[in-house]
Amino acid sequence: MGEGYLAIILAYIGWALVSILKFVITPSLMIAAGYHWIEVVITCSIGATIGVLLFYYAGKAIFTWWKKFRASHFQVKASKKPVDSKRKRQFINFKDKYGLLGLILISGLISVPITAVLGAKYFSKKRRTPLFLISAFLVWACLLTFLSWRIRSGID
Repeated sequence: MGEGYLAIILAYIGWALVSILKFVITPSLMIAAGYHWIEVVITCSIGATIGVLLFYYAGKAIFTWWKKFRASHFQVKASKKPVDSKRKRQFINFKDKYGLLGLILISGLISVPITAVLGAKYFSKKRRTPLFLISAFLVWACLLTFLSWRIRSGID
């Protein structure tokens, strides 16, 4: 394998890593850099899939461990405690009103790690949550790539 191929592979890996952290802007950046739309969709989808699986299962493990740790080291009250902050209260209201579908619909606008951790925290009892999140990011990758491509086509 030549140096050229290695550079191309590393570039795709870099873009996939960027799509994990800054999913909403990665398609636009890749289109602006001259990548073909199918490359953008595949790369962003692979990055989002890796991010969802990594952060969902890591978040689920951490939340499970924390629950056991609190139960064994602290006296946990049976009553529900009030929600701490305004932002958390807003999210709980959003979650109660729209559920997993709401998280899926806004997933492309918030980062992959945040979406996956929220899915692990509030929807881990639903077995297909990771699959739904990955599917949502695939749809978002297509939508954001199409919009970026149309904007770029209108400029050229």
